[in-house]
Amino acid sequence: MPKQRPGLSKQDYCTPKEFLKAIKNRLHIEEFKVDLAADDSNTVAPTWFTEECNSLVQDWVAATKGGWGFLNPPFADIEPWVKKAAEESWNGAHVVMLVPASVGSNWWREWVEPQAYQSYLNGRLCFIPNWKELGYKSAPLYPKDCALLLYTPWGFLGHEIWRWSNSVEAK
Repeated sequence: MPKQRPGLSKQDYCTPKEFLKAIKNRLHIEEFKVDLAADDSNTVAPTWFTEECNSLVQDWVAATKGGWGFLNPPFADIEPWVKKAAEESWNGAHVVMLVPASVGSNWWREWVEPQAYQSYLNGRLCFIPNWKELGYKSAPLYPKDCALLLYTPWGFLGHEIWRWSNSVEAK
């Protein structure tokens, strides 16, 4: 088995633009209201919470009012993020979150399965936008399955397999 190095890999990759377009098409929105974990180089919304702002102590209900918050959290420690998304959705926040599909983990059992609508992604993601310039012969795909989670105050639950690439040009 290859050695796992939790928390030691790069944690601030940009979410692929074509994937973001597919999500917006799916949600019938033009823009996300806020990026809940970003910096100046990787934000996908007009406003965002940086690491220094500590999104986990911010009011996501106020930040997402009238729209959707986007979240591609650091994959090294996801539990506080899914817990916060669930709790904030109980109070009115709308959060769409990209995570590894770790369906056997405790955080999934507690904060995803009974709290969010789950779209398992059919089609892997490439988080390196300039992969051709870096000399890759083909897109280096993230080696794990991912899921898109929808946390809403409506209690919208369930799961599906989503072929997201079909949604890129849907709008």
